Amino acid sequence: MSEPACDVLIVGAGPGGAVAAGEFVGAGLRVVCLEQGPWLDPAGFPGATPEWEVASSRAWSSSPAVRRAPTDWAIDTSASDVGVLDYHGVGGATVLYAGQWPRLVPHDFARWPFGYEELRPYYEETDWQFGVSARSGNPAYPAGAEPPMGPLPVHELGWRVARAHDRLGWHWWPCPNAIASRPFAGRRPCVQRGTCLYGCNEGAKGSADVTHWPGLVANGCHLITGATVRRIVADGSGLAEGAVWVDADGQEHVTTARLVVLAAGGLGTPALLLRSGLANGSGMVGRNLMVHPLVKVVGLFDGDGRAWQTQAGGIIQCLEFATSDPRRGFTGGATWALGSSGGPIAAAYAGRPGGTWGADHHAHVRARLGNTAFWTVIAEDHPHPDNRVTVTADGLAVRYRTSENTTRLLAWNVERATESLREAGARHVEIEPVPANGHFLGTARLGDDPSASVVDVWGRCHEVPNLLITDASVLPTGGSANPTSTLVAVALRTARHAVEAWGELPRPRPTRRTTPLPPAVDGPSPTPQPVEPDQPLTAPERQAFEAHATRLIPAGDGMPGAADVGCGGHPLQRVLAWRPDLVEPLLDALADPDSPGSVATLRYLAVASYYLVPAVRHRLGLDTVAAPPG
Repeated sequence: MSEPACDVLIVGAGPGGAVAAGEFVGAGLRVVCLEQGPWLDPAGFPGATPEWEVASSRAWSSSPAVRRAPTDWAIDTSASDVGVLDYHGVGGATVLYAGQWPRLVPHDFARWPFGYEELRPYYEETDWQFGVSARSGNPAYPAGAEPPMGPLPVHELGWRVARAHDRLGWHWWPCPNAIASRPFAGRRPCVQRGTCLYGCNEGAKGSADVTHWPGLVANGCHLITGATVRRIVADGSGLAEGAVWVDADGQEHVTTARLVVLAAGGLGTPALLLRSGLANGSGMVGRNLMVHPLVKVVGLFDGDGRAWQTQAGGIIQCLEFATSDPRRGFTGGATWALGSSGGPIAAAYAGRPGGTWGADHHAHVRARLGNTAFWTVIAEDHPHPDNRVTVTADGLAVRYRTSENTTRLLAWNVERATESLREAGARHVEIEPVPANGHFLGTARLGDDPSASVVDVWGRCHEVPNLLITDASVLPTGGSANPTSTLVAVALRTARHAVEAWGELPRPRPTRRTTPLPPAVDGPSPTPQPVEPDQPLTAPERQAFEAHATRLIPAGDGMPGAADVGCGGHPLQRVLAWRPDLVEPLLDALADPDSPGSVATLRYLAVASYYLVPAVRHRLGLDTVAAPPG
């Protein structure tokens, strides 16, 4: 029998894995963390560049089906009403999340084995770990400690909506965000660029790759990236003894440990348990999937066009309807978070299928860019065993069906949110369904009853007591709040208890010999940048493209036409550097411009190239950012 390679083996370097690692490293334990994706340098994220919208359409999309990175799973969503947003890498989904940081409210814990007050000190501690900006005194929360920082700014459209809620007598409060509103723990404050969903270049956003992993690695945590875990293995007595995994070169490794911690998320953790044949005596592994179905209610306002200068996280929140009231015709509540605007490409396509082109293009973009505010309505989701994650030969499958109750809940809240925006002065309101989400909860649920849950109240698998889970899969219900704040609070509680009970932890008897550990990473690697396509366009091809682009975006409304600014030259080349997959479709479109696919290709490349031109961005005020708050 060989000795374990480490005391604690963690699978996943996202927020739950990072918080757990902090407790174990702080206790002096030997910790190894296996992360499937890379650790990228925030300096190379696209959010600070004009190309951020183009980057988000492929390489920096939140959707693995669009992104198609080598480290992404193959996910079958053909039987699901909701698509999947996810990210693999150090920091996990926090790299590409908006930073919203609401808590569950006390009534959300009705079906938990413990309540809000049990979790409150962990909420407060993780607020400091991730650097939360919030306004104290939220009447929807019980009294508690002051937040680490004051709230982020509320821009004029946000104040219009807030004043409307005062008139309606409805709750509103500055939204809590894990985004620094002032210099904090070596991080810069938010510069209000509005591109948080594509990585934060400033380090203002509380993503675990910034807040936790540098310190963990410096203090001895052995972090290995490019490590795909195939299965958790058990010894002869049923205890977890470690993991079998492969590195980026396809070489198989075995790493043994006294304690194994799964933090692979609400999809990855149940898939790994199912592949390993562990902890599923209840039959609940992978079941009870909750995804927080969403809808956007968008208001178009008259304004100064600067509402894009904000954080992507919520500006204000409304918890007026977060409590269930069956008199409404459904059960469950909804959290509303106010966001605003977006970039010029989104403005061009907003409101009309296929976008707005020709003589009306500039007026349409000017009316929308920086002049929209929208409520994202997040539905409380009830666990159902038929909503589930299963494994496939090459990945996993997600089955989720939206219930009639959820459909009624969303429709009712959409009516109220429309009323809110109308009261605030919106001259037009649109409803935008949201086809995908990144909240995956309940697939390894926490509970007292081993026949109806996967882990106990301390996050230990009922059947494998040295196997912990510290991600959102353990949440037995999800309320209607973004889950990150709650999952890290639960992870901290779980890991702290494991440290306190370390002497009582059963010892596995490894049956496999551990292989030597590869070197740990000591920091982020340079973020891959776009490269010029192999097939350069000829001068006639560029001229032909500019002719089509000018028909789509002519001069007018004080703006130049596409050909006037040479969008077929360097701007088009920059777009194709991010989207080399569009070179062949462009050439096909130039040869046959009237086919449906050609029309879509020419429209996208025209608008993407045009709005990279510095003179165009300057006329729209897109070449400035707000000064850091405070």
